[in-house]
Amino acid sequence: MERDAVIAIRSTARFFASVTISLTIVVFVTLIWLGVTAPIAANPLFYIGLIFLGGGALSLLSVGVGVAITGTRARTTLELDLRFYGSIRRLALAMWIFAIATDALGVLVVLATADGRGGTALSTGTVTLALAMAALTVVWLGITSVVMRRVLPSR
Repeated sequence: MERDAVIAIRSTARFFASVTISLTIVVFVTLIWLGVTAPIAANPLFYIGLIFLGGGALSLLSVGVGVAITGTRARTTLELDLRFYGSIRRLALAMWIFAIATDALGVLVVLATADGRGGTALSTGTVTLALAMAALTVVWLGITSVVMRRVLPSR
């Protein structure tokens, strides 16, 4: 690979790694805050919904770490580099799909418990924040997956 291509890969990977890991911290802190500040008599399934939303945040973390490794990895033979880049491309896509599934389940559970059946109703702000974290996770993982698939060489 050319030197300019390697520089482009590294700079893109470093940017996406730093943003992804930062978003992971924001999502985890928000989900923990939602769990701690939920009403005492909230439906216990609300916490299960937060756990599902945390699965999407774990997807963010794994992609962030994988992309960070891409930005700092030393070059080896062309064949090994292409295999490594292919694995990062698959990781980003797989974690995006995983986040879609877990966040969809989390949103469904949070919405099912929001009206207070089986416990105290959740505030509109709590539900909105949980939905915003799910949307942020899925959208950013989608952007990261598409950009990494475009930047990293496949052959």
